[in-house]
Amino acid sequence: MVEGPMTHTPRRIILYIVTLLLINQLPFFSTHAQEPLTAPDIPLEENPDLLIILSPQYRNETALSTAIHSYSTAVYHDLGWTTALLSIQDQENDYRHIDTLIENSNINHTLKACIMVGEDLHTALGGDTDYLEQPSTLPWATLGGPTAYTTAPQGIIAAPTTIQLCVSLLYPPQSLTHEQKTAFLVFAFQKFSTQRHHPLRQPIYVFESSDLNIHSKPLYQHLSDHHQLNYLEDGTTQEITTALSTPSAAFFVHGHSNPSGTDCNAQKNTGWFPAQTLDLLETPFFGADGCYTAGWWSTQKDNNHLDGSSDTTYYGAKIFTSSSLQVLALGMLSQNGFSTPVSFMENTMPELLQGKTLAEAMIGDTTIGDTLIIGDPTFHYTL
Repeated sequence: MVEGPMTHTPRRIILYIVTLLLINQLPFFSTHAQEPLTAPDIPLEENPDLLIILSPQYRNETALSTAIHSYSTAVYHDLGWTTALLSIQDQENDYRHIDTLIENSNINHTLKACIMVGEDLHTALGGDTDYLEQPSTLPWATLGGPTAYTTAPQGIIAAPTTIQLCVSLLYPPQSLTHEQKTAFLVFAFQKFSTQRHHPLRQPIYVFESSDLNIHSKPLYQHLSDHHQLNYLEDGTTQEITTALSTPSAAFFVHGHSNPSGTDCNAQKNTGWFPAQTLDLLETPFFGADGCYTAGWWSTQKDNNHLDGSSDTTYYGAKIFTSSSLQVLALGMLSQNGFSTPVSFMENTMPELLQGKTLAEAMIGDTTIGDTLIIGDPTFHYTL
């Protein structure tokens, strides 16, 4: 894989409006590990549609529990989905054990999605190189235990795999304080609760570099079969800036990348899309297609486990700072070259644009395992 520019400046994200969200909260609720959320308007279910897994660090946070409950109620009223919450204890915090808990929650095969909450959840390694980290959710997104995916000393091997559950990560940047991280999580769940309806009215934007789009260009252009598409090859910085001020149904960038941005132009320093501009982008759905867009910067050059983020300037962190973003799809979204379609663009996007939830659009898809979902797996367009 070829990455884009590798230089970056660590930055602290300033919390302002996010912290204000903690001032006025709904009544507190609590749950025990492996018990469904309880509320008068959410039926008790032993076999939920949605499973929320809470890391040890956040299991006693009242404001976060309240926000999760509000989200679960909103999802039930919107989709009729039931939700269960699992609070992970320290001694359970291993991705293999968590995988077992997920599969035990799917006895009657009703489970559609899992939201993993907390950057301290033990997560499988998808890859690391030159201070770049990328998690893998394949162990959690597949059923059948370790036989459903392949491991190596350096992490999970990317190979064509059938997705059986949509797994989304909500991992705040590790470099923030505990209070800031909690506020970010509260903000995200409140956003997912209150912004449920997304009419498919605005166009889809795609910025793609001609340097590597020989096979992917047709995949993106086929989106026009489903919705209005504005496709720009080798877009300039000015064109990107102009697009940032225009609302869109979805927004994709594809080119040589790293966690902090994507080069959308074959000519260097001409069409760089930095991750921090997502705060200015008015869209519910964003996709970054390229190497290590699904990861972050770390302080470790290379080892055999997933390391935490060393700063806040990477794509996945923007779910916590953008007021409009509901979902980020990150990774090799247009990957092809196999005998059957394995890309997010081929398998998931057409069904998403037909009104399915993201989770339902992903279930049954074949993937090579390097696409990461950040945000709300119950996201859907309102047709």
